[in-house]
Amino acid sequence: MAAGDPSGWPALFSLVLAVAICFVSANIFVDEERNRLIVGEKYMRFGSLVVLTKQEKKANRNLMAIKKAEIKEAMETHQFPPSMHFFQAKRLIEDSEVFRILRKMPKGAALHIHEFSMASVEWLVKNVTYRPHCYFCITPKGLFQFKFADPAPQKLRSRECTEWVSLEDHRKKSNASVFDKRLLSMFSMVTKNPHSIYPNQDAVRTEFQNILFSMSGLVTHAPVFKDYIFQGLKEFHQDNVFFLEIRTRLSP
Repeated sequence: MAAGDPSGWPALFSLVLAVAICFVSANIFVDEERNRLIVGEKYMRFGSLVVLTKQEKKANRNLMAIKKAEIKEAMETHQFPPSMHFFQAKRLIEDSEVFRILRKMPKGAALHIHEFSMASVEWLVKNVTYRPHCYFCITPKGLFQFKFADPAPQKLRSRECTEWVSLEDHRKKSNASVFDKRLLSMFSMVTKNPHSIYPNQDAVRTEFQNILFSMSGLVTHAPVFKDYIFQGLKEFHQDNVFFLEIRTRLSP
């Protein structure tokens, strides 16, 4: 058959048509298989067989409407929390209506919680550091170290601490509000510039260990330890967490 010979066109057309049909059929099969897998995965999800009541369906519609509105707003303002560093997104999350609704809903469990991260740092500063006989010193590395003692602890000749200062006396001689803000900042890793402050995992771990070092002198004091654990349980209960697994040492 010569090129361009009209007598060969029907055969060529049939071949092209057959290839096209096979291609379309293959795509249809792939789409059907994909949809089948998606439906199967939905039935494997936890709670997939739960049948919602009329009121529950209404609540779900309302929640999804609020969620979609927040996503739309985030896209318009270019402040989408899932795309941001958690320290920068934290305030946006806490101001979210969806977050406030979820906070009131029951939750199964919080697992592997460090004892030093259970209660809020606000409670630690405003409650624990205002208790009597609480002292602090600043190490050569610039870290705060705390200690409860009665009578006052003796001056130490060590590389870690050389002089203990009463928190009560220090607040009387200085601006207590400014000092408390300093403590709040010191007990938290949250910062406006996390990428520059924590350029790598080593920097994150070092700061985390520094915070634990400073908190240990407060939390491991026996009366405080009991109150701190109770406060942590109280805060998790307020968030409707039903079960809590605490990772702690046998102290004090």
